[in-house]
Amino acid sequence: MSKIWGRLERDIREYRYAIAGLSVYFVITRLLFGAFCPVVVLTGLPCPGCGLNRSVWFLLSGQFARSFSLHPMGICWFLLLLWFAGNRYVAGRKMSGGMVVLLIGVCIATLCLYGYRMAVVFPDRPPMSYTGRNLLERLIPGYREWILP
Repeated sequence: MSKIWGRLERDIREYRYAIAGLSVYFVITRLLFGAFCPVVVLTGLPCPGCGLNRSVWFLLSGQFARSFSLHPMGICWFLLLLWFAGNRYVAGRKMSGGMVVLLIGVCIATLCLYGYRMAVVFPDRPPMSYTGRNLLERLIPGYREWILP
């Protein structure tokens, strides 16, 4: 158990500036735009990962249908994260070629699903909905009307 905590502490120490930067970014964007995702903050459009966090939370709470409706790839990303964490922290192994191939596959599947959801669901149902008060809407007159027919 001490080896697992040691590996985790080492990663936190190594990435402390990135963690601090993301924390500051989170607070600022939440206050100014009410969102964390850079795509939503800039354009107001959902990104390929919109709904993933909530999907995983619902998955962990046993609300599988709700999890799937928010983001069908939530289960895949969660299992991939568990596999990565198990290999990295429990087994002490670096990311293997198989892990990279699986990661690329899940990314491609997520992007394909995003294209489908933008074509079929947007902007009718959260999380595939438009978020107002974004940066482009504030800077470009008529941006919202151009994006939303």
